[in-house]
Amino acid sequence: MKEVVVFLAPGFEEVEAVTPIDYLRRSGCRVITASTDTNRSSTVKGSHGIEISCDIALQDLLAQNPDFLPDAVFAPGGMPGAANIAADKNAGALIKKVFDNGGIVAAICAAPVVVLAKTGVLAGKNYTCYPGMEEEVQNYCGSTYPAAMEKSRHVSGIPFVKDGNVLTGAGPGCAEQFALEFVTMLCGKQEADVLRSRIVAR
Repeated sequence: MKEVVVFLAPGFEEVEAVTPIDYLRRSGCRVITASTDTNRSSTVKGSHGIEISCDIALQDLLAQNPDFLPDAVFAPGGMPGAANIAADKNAGALIKKVFDNGGIVAAICAAPVVVLAKTGVLAGKNYTCYPGMEEEVQNYCGSTYPAAMEKSRHVSGIPFVKDGNVLTGAGPGCAEQFALEFVTMLCGKQEADVLRSRIVAR
């Protein structure tokens, strides 16, 4: 069974988080919703007031198993949700660990720039994000810029970009297409096609 950690922090974009969680679980993945709230709250409120009860706090998950290595990690967008994820050093470290071990790193909307950029996983990669966020890369990378984004290329006008083991999405309206590609990467095209049929995807 494939294992995925979804980072949830106050101010996350609900549709971007819930759609991949739902589709991955429908496809048989074990999805762990991990709160990055510094108060380790079990309930996290999204940017539109919708609350989700998380499975575990990220720091508790890692404390219980320091060698924990999921098959994939995912950061939804939304502000200040993405910024709150980026502020959690555990999240950044797990993203880098998964990437370095060939696992899938996924992010959508603001999160590719706000969360992923400073970790260096976008270096040499094509990526997309919420329109206009690409202009803020240097601000969010901080001292890791420009090395963290060396030879990366922003692609606009498409719902998602897959480049190797990195999947990025453009925004909430792309959540379904992004989630189906996430399922394809983790579970294979056949499983994704079955899911696509069952949910009557457009």
